[in-house]
Amino acid sequence: MVELKGYKVNSVTFENKVKNGTQLKLQNQVKYNVNYIESENKCVGILDFRVSDADLNPFEIRIEMVAEFTYQNGDEKPDIHTGSFDQLFPFLRQIINNITTMSGMPGLLIPIMRLNRDSVSVGKPKEEDGENSPLN
Repeated sequence: MVELKGYKVNSVTFENKVKNGTQLKLQNQVKYNVNYIESENKCVGILDFRVSDADLNPFEIRIEMVAEFTYQNGDEKPDIHTGSFDQLFPFLRQIINNITTMSGMPGLLIPIMRLNRDSVSVGKPKEEDGENSPLN
C-alpha cells in the first residue's frame, strides 16, 4: 500500500492574457515519473502538469510538484506508480482551483485523471542533457 508522506510545489507558471468573455478550449498535458529508493521502501513522484488553450489563446498554467511516498514489500511498481499519482492528483486539482480563483477568474476544477496500470513503463529514466533534478 502506497502512502503519501509529503509534497511540495517546485514551480508554478500562470498566464492569463485572454480578453474577458473568451471561451477557452482547455487541454491538459501530464508527465509523471517515479524514482525508487528500494532499500528504504520509499519513492519520489515528480509531476509536471500543464493546462493550456487548444486554440493557442494566451492562457497557461504549468505546475511542477514532487512528493515522497512509502510502500510495502511486495508492492509492484505499476501499482506504486498509479497509487502515488492517485494520491497526489487531488492536491494538484486544488492548487489549480486556488490559482484561478485568486486571479479573478472562475475557479477551474480540472477533471479527475487516472493512470492506466497497463500503460506504466517501469525502467531507468531517460537521460536528458541540461536538466536538473527537481529535488535540488
